[in-house]
Amino acid sequence: MSRAPIRMTFILALVTGACAASHGAIRVVTYNVQSSGLGIVPPNPGFDTVMQAIGNHHLAGNAQPIDVLALQELDGTQFTPGNSATLPYIVDQLNAIYGPGTYAADTLKNPTTGGTGGGPNGLVYNTTTIQMVQAKVIGSASGSGAPRAPMRYQLRPIGYGTSADFYIYVSHYKASSDSTSKNRRNVESTTIRADADALGPSAHIIYSGDFNFTSGRSETAYATLFAPGNGKANDPANPANVWTNTSTYRALMTHSSTGCDIRFDFQFVTNAVLNQYGFQLVPGTYSVFGNNGSTSFGASVYSQFSTALPDLTNRLQVLQLLTTVSDHLPVVADYAVVLAPCPGDLNNDRQVDDADFTIFASAYDTLECPPSPASCPADLNGDTVVDDSDFVLFALAYDQLICP
Repeated sequence: MSRAPIRMTFILALVTGACAASHGAIRVVTYNVQSSGLGIVPPNPGFDTVMQAIGNHHLAGNAQPIDVLALQELDGTQFTPGNSATLPYIVDQLNAIYGPGTYAADTLKNPTTGGTGGGPNGLVYNTTTIQMVQAKVIGSASGSGAPRAPMRYQLRPIGYGTSADFYIYVSHYKASSDSTSKNRRNVESTTIRADADALGPSAHIIYSGDFNFTSGRSETAYATLFAPGNGKANDPANPANVWTNTSTYRALMTHSSTGCDIRFDFQFVTNAVLNQYGFQLVPGTYSVFGNNGSTSFGASVYSQFSTALPDLTNRLQVLQLLTTVSDHLPVVADYAVVLAPCPGDLNNDRQVDDADFTIFASAYDTLECPPSPASCPADLNGDTVVDDSDFVLFALAYDQLICP
């Protein structure tokens, strides 16, 4: 190979990079566990089986334990020392599966107005994969707005810096279809959007929870979340925003598990989660656990016609439990940390060495790349071919660059 002149653009490419590396996956679940009244009040046989099944279920070929569990309708005594129930119970159930100390719950109290179904929101996280940076109450609970103040959690994947941070809002909006309830839902959406917009355009945000959109996407509260701005929401499950609570979109329905006919539970994401380095949605993973649309609209997920969860050996047991553990279905999605570019690290092991050289040599002078460096990592300068210019960049990085 002949050494081409080193141009400033190539040096810039070395600094800014031309390829992106994705490491690991982060499984995020939002779940209304309906424990303020009847659902998962300990003991609740089968809840542990559902939690383990979510971890065993493959999304885009990947199966792994839950990393972030956003919860709604917890019991009202959850934060009182010596008199708690739901959160410690869930943590204990997960730790019994995955080992002592693996999971923990955030203990910041979520203000609520109480009442039937008025249990607070909360968060459980895997301490081996997720660091809690900050928990914050957004707004307040009131009889004219949010009955349960939205919670905002700032989280950081273990082993990464601040560039991998993401935020998850956990909400349980006002229920019912009357105009007053709809107005209160919009008050909550407006409060959340004001807070999210203030985080800036690069904030990686998930809006999660039971939003109780009885009118579907036609609700004002829905439009508020999707309005232009830094915190504009996107719907991973239906990017065109054309879904309705009808048979056409039955695979999106989350309520109830015995009669799936309403989409109440969501994980919406901001633009940064879709197109900026850092915390990224893994395409094709957003799903309603236990509902793949194989049963009739309005039918139970535990049905002879269901083909959901085919990768689970105990799928029928899990589908049956989903009809008794709670009345909502969990919404699950996988995310990944997409590192800032690190040219020369072709095998994504965070260093540039002989293993990368072998990959580079195989691609040299034989590969014509599409104009997308991420899909052609040996094309370090992004000119669609792997040639001497790329070798210069590789040589500069070789044995000298330790990637973030």
